[in-house]
Formats: sequence, C-alpha cells, structure tokens
Amino acid sequence: MSMGLDRLVHVDDTPRTWHSVSNVIVEVESETAASSICYFTVHQELPGLPLQPIVTGRYIDRFERHDGTWRFVLREVEGRLFGDVSKHVAAPAEATAG
Repeated sequence: MSMGLDRLVHVDDTPRTWHSVSNVIVEVESETAASSICYFTVHQELPGLPLQPIVTGRYIDRFERHDGTWRFVLREVEGRLFGDVSKHVAAPAEATAG
C-alpha cells in the first residue's frame, strides 16, 4: 500500500470512515431473546480519495438477556454494494497490493 496507516486513521486512531446505520427493526421474541436487522453505509475520505460510499449492506443481529443485561450473541454482516475499498483499514491484502 503506498499510503501509510497514519494517513488511513485520524489522530485518535479511528479509521477515516463514517458508518451510517438506519432502518433499525428490533423484534423481541421472548423475555430473554431478541433479534434485529438494520442497513448500513460506510463512507470514506482520504487525501486523493474524495468522500464516497465504499460499502453498503445490512446487519442481522441476535441478542440474549443474561442476568438482566442484553448482550450480542451473533452479528451477520451482509455486504450488498462495494466501491473502492482498497484504501480501507480492513481491506484484504489483495485489494491493497500493487
């Protein structure tokens, strides 16, 4: 990758991306089980890469309640549309090679 990791993250070490989550639907199935589905878009902006959506998709989550506290049990991530993810922190090695 020609761009150093320091250019892919902000000063506080967070990725230079913005994750937008919408249309959250939660279904409480019982006193101890629930599920949800929501849609996400990840935007990225870097020097030389204008602000743009780089991936969209949905999260499918399952929750369980233990000792009065709700906790994640499972998160499925279904990517739907992909843009230029070659400069994303989590890009696969083959996407950043070159």
